[in-house]
Amino acid sequence: MRYDNFEENDIRAFNFLNPYIQKAKQEKNYRELAQAYKDAISFSPNHKLYYADSIIWAASKTGDKDLLGASYLTKGTVFYFNHKKFKLALDEYLKAWNYLENTKDEYLYYKNLYHIGVVKSYLGYHEETLDIFEKCRNYFSSKKIPPGFPNLEYNNKKGYLNSLHQNIICLIELDRLNEASLLIDEGLTGASSHIDFYIERSYFYKLQGIIDFKKKNYDKAISNFNNALAGVEKKNDFTNASAIYFYKGKSLLSKNDVNNAVCYFKKVDSIFSKHQFILPEVRENYEILINHSKKTKNEKIELYFTNQLLKVDLILSTDFRYLLEKIHKEYDTKDLLRAKKRLENSRLYGYGIAAFSMSLLILIFTITFFRRRKEREIHKKYEELLLKIAQDNTEKPKDEFVHKPKNSKLSVEMVSDLLNKLNILEQTNFFLEKGLTQNKLASKLKTNTTYLSEIVNEYKGHHFNIYLNHLRIQYVTKKLYESKIWRSYSIETLAKECGFSNRSNFSKVFTEVNNISPADFIRKREGELKQMPD
Repeated sequence: MRYDNFEENDIRAFNFLNPYIQKAKQEKNYRELAQAYKDAISFSPNHKLYYADSIIWAASKTGDKDLLGASYLTKGTVFYFNHKKFKLALDEYLKAWNYLENTKDEYLYYKNLYHIGVVKSYLGYHEETLDIFEKCRNYFSSKKIPPGFPNLEYNNKKGYLNSLHQNIICLIELDRLNEASLLIDEGLTGASSHIDFYIERSYFYKLQGIIDFKKKNYDKAISNFNNALAGVEKKNDFTNASAIYFYKGKSLLSKNDVNNAVCYFKKVDSIFSKHQFILPEVRENYEILINHSKKTKNEKIELYFTNQLLKVDLILSTDFRYLLEKIHKEYDTKDLLRAKKRLENSRLYGYGIAAFSMSLLILIFTITFFRRRKEREIHKKYEELLLKIAQDNTEKPKDEFVHKPKNSKLSVEMVSDLLNKLNILEQTNFFLEKGLTQNKLASKLKTNTTYLSEIVNEYKGHHFNIYLNHLRIQYVTKKLYESKIWRSYSIETLAKECGFSNRSNFSKVFTEVNNISPADFIRKREGELKQMPD
């Protein structure tokens, strides 16, 4: 393939991939089509789930259980590695297991078993997953690869190192630190055999650093964390970077190097703010920052980190419910809300004027009460929208097989083709086109308005105009969240930029979709950014 040497997420590969996909479709070579979609996942920065669903569709056409199981496995890895949606990943791994449990392909079997173990380990089942990873490690370490197959040898060695890595994590969680250290030595020796195993080496250094920290060897821990960060930051692995920053910060704190420790704790917060993801073990990061803010009597920063911890708990309660019950929390949610109210009130009281007359004070109190109640409602809606924005970055799972709308004259193949074309157009932001009508879009898709209407109603859940407006609002909401320039635009300009004919209609639809007006969303976002510490 002419794109073999491209780096991951390099969209230039699609210059070769798109013809490959079209050729496989025309020839109805679904096995090749599945491979083409799998390659597309590697090079697509933003639409990996779309191509993962396409692999499953193509694999289902072949009737090959191994290929279909491997396709669900691929989709699970996208949820896990790219979106950090562990429960959704586990669902896909278990679907794969239905096809691969009795497979004769041992590599696929153990690859699937490994990924199930990884997610269950994150959910806290360390005793159970320790057995899984030991089985995987024994398989990969004992498998003999014939000479002349370097790719197979590389993949097998990578499977062994990854299984060893997860094996050690379980041992550390079970406080079997000496056993874990012995396996780390084995891992570092194994990872030194190939230059491309730099990320695996980083993981072993990270784990040794955690063991050193637990044994109170803080200087050794910091040294190992520094070795680990080189590879982790190169890979842009924000999950492991966050854990390393946290433990390095705690090591520095144990050495009474408070200022440097706080710098690393704030790095953890930067990762959380950007990716809306955090490991349960890192939750303590915010308790430390809140306590530090109290000691330095910085109420503004304390309020910020209190709000951040509330967001952390909301996310953890969704993906890590099992672990959340076992985490020691110095602050429960009620305490956090009380602290937040106290801090907000203390700031408000600082601006009070004691000399006002009683009648004026009552009037001010009444006005303030209703304004604050309205502001609390707006803040709640804003927080809900932030969570929705984070969730929208992960596409929802599609149906396992494409079906045609009821009473439709379209075949399943035509439905699939139109749906794929429509999804591709969504990726190009077709909805921003001025004066776009259903007839124009049908012409672009080389179909008629009747068929297009059936597809939109069945698969997008709305009539055409509502579907179009929802795409526009989703687009402009993301722009307003990310871009200071967009937040400086007038409402009229925003309406024009995303395809609406007038300000009134734009504001109405924005509020209906997001449950908050565009003006309030911009104001809240600007206020949130101002509260963030430098």
